[in-house]
Amino acid sequence: MRKLLFILCSIFLLVACQPEDRTPLLIGTWKGVSWSVQGKDSGRNASNARFEFKDDNTYTASYGGDKEAGTFRLRFDNKLFTTEAGKIEKSVLLSKITADTLIMDMNRVGDSEQLILVKMK
Repeated sequence: MRKLLFILCSIFLLVACQPEDRTPLLIGTWKGVSWSVQGKDSGRNASNARFEFKDDNTYTASYGGDKEAGTFRLRFDNKLFTTEAGKIEKSVLLSKITADTLIMDMNRVGDSEQLILVKMK
């Protein structure tokens, strides 16, 4: 009986301690409001950065003149992995994800970049 109680308590604790899935917060259309490199203004027009994440785990992105589309997954440690059609998987850290704000911390050839986006819909 003690063993059974211990097992049930262990299962309860494992289930109760699972991190919350933040993917529903990501679903929607996002527009850039700030883009910095090494903590300074990047000189890029952040409002040209757009991301749309859909319920079926697909995404589209455009920034500058570049566009991409593919699939995404979000891990519990807030790492966003995207795979553009025909390309290898890449990742960014979502240092903040709320119902209206998304902050992406990126590494571009050794330079830290931060893109701040707000939800459009």
